Amino acid sequence: MSIVNQIINKLESNKKLNTTECQEFCDLVFQNKVESPKLTLILRQLNKVGFGADELCGFANSMRKISVKVKTDGNIVDNCGTGGDGSSTFNISTTASLVASCCNVKVAKHGNKSITSKSGSADLLMELGVNIQLSEDRISQCIEKHNFGFMFAPLHHGAMKYVAESRKEIAPEKTIFNLLGPLTNPAGAKRQLIGVFSDSVMHDVAETLIQLGVEKAQIVHSKDGLDELSIFEKTKILKIYKGDIIIDYFQPEKYFKNRSYSISDIKVTSPKESVNLVKSILDGTSKGAARDISILNAAFVLTTFHDDLDIADAINLCSQQIEKKFVIEKINDLVEFTNATS
Repeated sequence: MSIVNQIINKLESNKKLNTTECQEFCDLVFQNKVESPKLTLILRQLNKVGFGADELCGFANSMRKISVKVKTDGNIVDNCGTGGDGSSTFNISTTASLVASCCNVKVAKHGNKSITSKSGSADLLMELGVNIQLSEDRISQCIEKHNFGFMFAPLHHGAMKYVAESRKEIAPEKTIFNLLGPLTNPAGAKRQLIGVFSDSVMHDVAETLIQLGVEKAQIVHSKDGLDELSIFEKTKILKIYKGDIIIDYFQPEKYFKNRSYSISDIKVTSPKESVNLVKSILDGTSKGAARDISILNAAFVLTTFHDDLDIADAINLCSQQIEKKFVIEKINDLVEFTNATS
């Protein structure tokens, strides 16, 4: 009996899969050796039976194995969320990553175009004029020279095209693939700030990261549903360091005093509206919620990268980068570098 049929039988018997089974199955999927109806059935059954760290690790290992890698010195951090929180906010994690990259931290940002949101990280960067269609060598150079490199997911995970039809058929229901983006950084980032769409998947993602060999990570989900650190409500954080998981909470009122903020202040309806909001943050026009939530998430990128940086100091450092217009300079440098012929 083939591994595909074995997995179908096992899931239909309400039994969970192990890491090896998932990796072998996913290897076949990425070789386009699994018929779409069977793939759809298995993804639906996985949702029904449930999946955790073992299954996620198997899928992630398979995806990592065939991805187009980006070489770095390893001294990098990623800030990548799962998306799917349905909040229609501007690109907080991308803005935060750009701010953090101005603080002597190398950010290897993994991302995609909009799938469930109004504007994805790739959409924002393209609107800013950054060329996201770079070779892996050019991305490595960008990270080394400018402390920021964007890895456009379709260029690094081309075999994901083989799951597109099944995911579309299952949508709007999520599948295991919705969690794989932050687990498959092409630069192999060992330090990560990861936002997730639900509290229910936080521990599974944490356990998977440990199995995958992460050095340090912070997994966040806020009470108001954001897959980001929130300035509106308390944010739950799972901190991973040296194989341990510690539960913590971030209380925004300790650092941000304006309690009249509303989540509607950070919502957008298009990539163009998102980029206009980001520009207003970075040029000093916007002093409100959008600026503060960008600074907060950038600060957590820094505390993910550094082991001894206080969050208050990190917030202050990130604020200075915006006030001194260093982030605008960084974007201009990225536009010039990524659009140069060599």
